[in-house]
Amino acid sequence: MNNKFLETKNITKTFGKLKALDDVDFNLYRGKIHGLLGENGAGKSSLMNVLSGIYKPEKGIIYLDGQRQNISSPDIASQLGIGMVHQEFRLVESFSIKDNLTLSKSNIFKDNFLKSFKKYSEIFALNANENEIISNLSVGEKQKIEIMKLIFNDSNIMLLDEPTAVLTPQETSQLKNSLVTLAEEDMKTIVLITHKLKEIKEFTEIVSVMKNGKMVAKDLPTNDVTDNQLIELMMGEVKKSTINKDNEIGQTKLKVENINFFDSVSNIKKLEEINFQIKAGEILGLAGVSGNGQVELANIISGIERIFEGKIIINNNDVSKKGVRSRKKLNLSYIPENRLGVGLAPGVSVIDNSIVRDYFFTKLGPHISKKRTSNYLQSLIKQFSIKAPNPKAEISTLSGGNMQKLLMGRELVGNPDVIIASQPTRGLDVNAVDAIHNLLIDQRNKGSAIFLISEDLDELFKLSHRLLVIFEGKIVKSFNTVDANINDIGLAMAGVSE
Repeated sequence: MNNKFLETKNITKTFGKLKALDDVDFNLYRGKIHGLLGENGAGKSSLMNVLSGIYKPEKGIIYLDGQRQNISSPDIASQLGIGMVHQEFRLVESFSIKDNLTLSKSNIFKDNFLKSFKKYSEIFALNANENEIISNLSVGEKQKIEIMKLIFNDSNIMLLDEPTAVLTPQETSQLKNSLVTLAEEDMKTIVLITHKLKEIKEFTEIVSVMKNGKMVAKDLPTNDVTDNQLIELMMGEVKKSTINKDNEIGQTKLKVENINFFDSVSNIKKLEEINFQIKAGEILGLAGVSGNGQVELANIISGIERIFEGKIIINNNDVSKKGVRSRKKLNLSYIPENRLGVGLAPGVSVIDNSIVRDYFFTKLGPHISKKRTSNYLQSLIKQFSIKAPNPKAEISTLSGGNMQKLLMGRELVGNPDVIIASQPTRGLDVNAVDAIHNLLIDQRNKGSAIFLISEDLDELFKLSHRLLVIFEGKIVKSFNTVDANINDIGLAMAGVSE
């Protein structure tokens, strides 16, 4: 394989006793789209952070176009033409598209901005004026601007971290076409970090795989490697489970009636006439691109948001005017999409996070009993297979999968009647995803009514009995997952009516 553009040799990066990168060799080829695969903690992000100048390795060499480079800061990486799009947008929301695209001092299109903006708007199918304020754009449009920023900053190596996580199937397909055009016409070298094997197969020409900080396979022609081979490289053989949906369905546990919600800050209607119900033993899925009202709806059902129109009925009890505690007493559990910050308290220990929901179980008189607290955590660890070596360590020391299992275990230990699970597997590797799915299925079989909010259509199809699609705060379509068509769902997610 020729046209080697970037090469790393023996890159090593440690954090304390953890070796995040262990003698990693990695190649990028000019004008190619590369896939980078690996479990959570495999070292993908650490490697990208080294290439983009965020991390400085203890050992190793980086060659760019045959020349040895010392990429000691993001500014140097940018000067060398290396840019990264992170999962969280880094746009100035109150600025215009033009301002965001021209902020960098390395911008190369200041003199012919409109001509260049028109060219790349066509490539990315961006239907927005250059003077439009970022906060007015959809999530998909913001993603396009993030990638365009790299182009305007003259990045020849573009590192994209989960770029399709917030896109509809149609937007994902459009992004693929855009990246292919950039690689072929502008000779951009692109790295796609993703957990989705389907995207690796559809987007990339070359794939590399990491595991436990090591590069276990590199420069594999995508067309010559199977999904099973990639999974085996990442973690060994994975047992693919099939979900039986013929379980017993009981009485209605949750009713959501005529919910309307106005955002008090923007004075924009975020939810309009939302109606559905979920029965015991049933999983109802909610599909939609991020930002279409999912967070607001989950907060209303859980009691976090109390100013709204409509009714929330749990086990025939109207809790519309009641708060979180009253709903928990009726055996409702909420697993928020922001696991670290809303679900778990950053900077606080594993053991303290474990008792947040049911701290009164560990009380001894007016105080918290250390023994009861320890026993409570150990029961969670055993029941939900949580790996937490040091209970007194900060919660952030756990992997993403183990943080999520602790959060879910804490919420599920009492066998709740109603579960609101929002993005329960976002950013997790295949094994962790499978473990979380099994927890939800187990609760379904015990009679829980589950409201599953997810941007992963594969997950929704796998677990849900029924599926709703939300767009701009409205339920625009409902499907039975047995006979639903994924393209119809994608169109509904994009707001396209039949």
